[in-house]
Amino acid sequence: MTWQTDLLERIRTQVPGGSTVEPYGSVTEPGTLDTWSDVDVALTITEGVDAETLLGGTPWAWQEHDTEATQTVRLVLVDGRRVDLTVQGERIRLPTPPVDDSVRFDAALAAVRFGRGNDLIGMHLVLGIVRAALVDVMVAIDRETGTAHHRSGSPLDARAAEAQALLAEPLGPDLALGAAEFAGRCRTEIDLDHRADWSGLRAVIALGAGG
Repeated sequence: MTWQTDLLERIRTQVPGGSTVEPYGSVTEPGTLDTWSDVDVALTITEGVDAETLLGGTPWAWQEHDTEATQTVRLVLVDGRRVDLTVQGERIRLPTPPVDDSVRFDAALAAVRFGRGNDLIGMHLVLGIVRAALVDVMVAIDRETGTAHHRSGSPLDARAAEAQALLAEPLGPDLALGAAEFAGRCRTEIDLDHRADWSGLRAVIALGAGG
């Protein structure tokens, strides 16, 4: 048994009566299932259910797309497990997303891509995280100076050198973690109360490494 098959069985036992559970992808093809695999499931549910109840874990980051007919949710749990749900009928209920949800999700996806040796997509995601982080710093400078027009630099321009050093690090899951940590530091420039939580990302990397 793997955590993926355990999670699939958890979903089967927690959906409301009369619901259907149809797994697809690597969880149904043992030859393609590896430590970086997520769980892909199509659900038709008869009543709404909380994501935490359904999955037996706390959502840490997610993407959601909802149409009149279908809810698509890609979740990363705080313990590192990942699941993609395509839901019809009723809906999966999600908590309020964290302010850095997109950074969390992209960093987790980057770690997985790097873990599989897909460095191109991994770096693409990392660059997006770093770019968004630098935007936070630019917003902070604008607020401090009261203008968006700057003829010269400021002490916060040091973040550019930090980004350059980060991107010179070896390609791999740890680069995704480094980018996330950098984004967390930059976020504090515009939100002093921000407390970054990379527990889910570290768990994704540990699971992928077989830990």
